Amino acid sequence: MESGRNASKTRNWAFVVYPESAPENWQGMLADTHMAAFISPLHDRDVDEETGELKKPHWHIVIMTDGPITQKRANELIEPYNGTKSAEYIMSLRGYVRYLAHLDDPDKAQYDPAEIIALGGADLADMLRLSQDDKYKLIGDIFCYCKENEIFELWDLTSIAIEKYTDWLPVIVEKTYFFNHNLHSLRHSKRR
Repeated sequence: MESGRNASKTRNWAFVVYPESAPENWQGMLADTHMAAFISPLHDRDVDEETGELKKPHWHIVIMTDGPITQKRANELIEPYNGTKSAEYIMSLRGYVRYLAHLDDPDKAQYDPAEIIALGGADLADMLRLSQDDKYKLIGDIFCYCKENEIFELWDLTSIAIEKYTDWLPVIVEKTYFFNHNLHSLRHSKRR
């Protein structure tokens, strides 16, 4: 299989839709195809790196077919949405889905991954799952936050995660035993 935008066939394609040209019910139309897909939050804070001006608001869409299709077929599938005319070949599905919220691009406008829409059985949680190294780094960041802010109770940490740091919540839930015992230890070390 060829790589890049000139792939002969692949399962995963992306395109962009603009609010001013999209059909009124474009998301419903996409859902009605029963095709697995992801829709980004509306990118309305993206800045053109060359000019420094705001880009036109837009959505990034990922479609995933059950079998490989040609770019011609992908272009036919995206045509009804009046977005970009040519579908983009996706080299890394996980990487592109993370791009929908700019999760790995800290210099770009950040969007809430909870606003990504998954259709047709697409598994967003699987796509956003952290690597083991990223998970350990996040655990360290959370623990440092607790130490610096004197957070000693799991209840307080969980409340902070729910209110301010939603990306922490899955790790805290998964590592409840670790956090509970380390917060307990931290609490006792501060009493000395």
